[in-house]
Amino acid sequence: MGSTPRPSRTTLVVKPVVGDHPVRLTTVAPTLLVTIEASLASVEVRQAAFTLDRSSCVVLPARARATLSTPDSARVAMIAFEAPLFAAVERAYKKLGLERARLDAWLAEPTALPRTVWVHEIVHRFVFERWALGEPDNQATRFLEIEILKEVYFLFRDREAGAERSTQLQERSAVLEKAVAFIEGHVFDPCDVAALARAAGASERTLLRTFRRELSTTPAAYWRSRKLDEALVHLRAGRESVAEVAARVGYENPTAFAHAFRLRFNRPPSAFRPKARVRPAPEV
Repeated sequence: MGSTPRPSRTTLVVKPVVGDHPVRLTTVAPTLLVTIEASLASVEVRQAAFTLDRSSCVVLPARARATLSTPDSARVAMIAFEAPLFAAVERAYKKLGLERARLDAWLAEPTALPRTVWVHEIVHRFVFERWALGEPDNQATRFLEIEILKEVYFLFRDREAGAERSTQLQERSAVLEKAVAFIEGHVFDPCDVAALARAAGASERTLLRTFRRELSTTPAAYWRSRKLDEALVHLRAGRESVAEVAARVGYENPTAFAHAFRLRFNRPPSAFRPKARVRPAPEV
């Protein structure tokens, strides 16, 4: 006899939005909207307009009709909070003062909330686990979905108390912002810390201190992690061999790439390639 599957606590959809094609949606449950990476989008709902960017996220109530648009292109993560998650969050945080009735009331209206560093990190990790790694239900995702809804509650509570949280842009230093932007534009290049320091307008020593203080890592380690994250996306696409993906992200030695990849994801690169061969899209 098989085990009974756990009830779903969240539904995740990553929706691409292109400038000339607004996306219309209707929520089934209270839903958090967050842009992926550095993209920009807007949400229109109930005759109000909200911005989605690196400083702001939006929660929509159940049964809300909304329109997503962008001046260029964007990817928007939509995380719907289902009933079992509310029960789990209440059990976990009731002793810290979480009140379910207040949360329900706050989520009854569309609202923009500050995108703090912690919200940014846990949402991106959750999307990475669920969407990129294809892990719908594991220990990491169940922890992260509780953390996300809990953070939504405390963002509302702090705002009501007059203690609005700082966004990730307000919390990150200018040096880190410039460094991260440079890495995002040169992910596949060799990890050149000297060039990174010049782009950030800082000495290498200051750059190292900044990364350790704000991200708890080094510039080179952060850059390598981004390479491996991109490698995972290409592996799951299934159009390149492991060796080709390794070369794409800057590893000349496939063995070194496989070792670094396993350290980050606990599985070899081959585990993430589709079992069936992926055929390229036909040319138009």
